[in-house]
Amino acid sequence: MKKVMLICNAGMSSSLMAKKVTEQLEKDGKDIIVDATTSSDSERVLSGSDYDMVLVSPQIRMYFDAYKEKADANGKAIAQVPFNAYAPTPSGIKNMENIILESLE
Repeated sequence: MKKVMLICNAGMSSSLMAKKVTEQLEKDGKDIIVDATTSSDSERVLSGSDYDMVLVSPQIRMYFDAYKEKADANGKAIAQVPFNAYAPTPSGIKNMENIILESLE
């Protein structure tokens, strides 16, 4: 099983997206779980071994370069989530799923 962490500013919208994308991945037969947390937890996520991938929400895109350095140093995939993949609509959920699958495969 692969684990992905979606990092957001406050964690409210990201929790909903993590749940919806996990459901879609499961429906599509993928063994991937998406969790969500806030940017204040980023150091633990980026330097720990619990997650294979990190997604950076649009609200905190200004931190992407710094997060990418840490992710690269720790062998984690990382992707910046565009606005069209950060909406709890069928197309937004599918867009985020595609970002995850492309990054992990």
